[in-house]
Amino acid sequence: MKKLLPFKQWLAFFLFLFLFSSLVYSKELPNILELKYELTENGEILGTVIEKFAIDETGKYRIESATKGIGLYALFGDRVLISEGNITSEGLKPKHFELHQGSNASKDAIVDFDWDNKILITRYKSSETKENIENKTQDLISYLYQFNYESFDESMIEFVAATGKKYKKYQFKIIDKKVALSSADKIFDTYLVQSLAEKDGKPETQIWLNNKAYKLPIRIRYQEKNGTILEQNLVQTNIDLNGL
Repeated sequence: MKKLLPFKQWLAFFLFLFLFSSLVYSKELPNILELKYELTENGEILGTVIEKFAIDETGKYRIESATKGIGLYALFGDRVLISEGNITSEGLKPKHFELHQGSNASKDAIVDFDWDNKILITRYKSSETKENIENKTQDLISYLYQFNYESFDESMIEFVAATGKKYKKYQFKIIDKKVALSSADKIFDTYLVQSLAEKDGKPETQIWLNNKAYKLPIRIRYQEKNGTILEQNLVQTNIDLNGL
């Protein structure tokens, strides 16, 4: 007669399987990450996007994304997004988000995530709003890094994100799991995901994510209401994404 394993051994075994399955599709982001993108509008260069991501020894993260225009676009000033929070077993958990446009303080947006009381507090244009916060809520910049912690075994990836102006659900359909994409004189194997939301019959957002160890955006394409296409293409990193 075979002996049954004690309950604690079964529990340890299933915990191991759970953790292993999580690690299969996600990897902790590096402690310091710098990404540079070229920003274009209908193929015309608008400027650059510089993103800096850092994790400290306590598991707190900070993301700063600065869009710098060139020529006439520089007159609008830098668009800066800042996200701060913690790294958890489920990925990024924002605590504070800021959006700034040049020196015009009237366009600033500040969002605080009160996870203890499940409240989202948004300050924009001299007004303050409070809303109930959902689990795994992201902000306008953190959701792009949250893809690294998501499973691509499903057909859909969903987030709820605070943009500084509204609280919005993002739904992305996984279109293809292996798309060869050329960027910065390199060829990347990427996942292609696109939003269910559309503008003029086209996906509002399409994102090509590196499908190696870190699922980071290589290209982001936005469809504007007037038909304009904004595209953000990776041109430089502080790590070799293909070498991981």
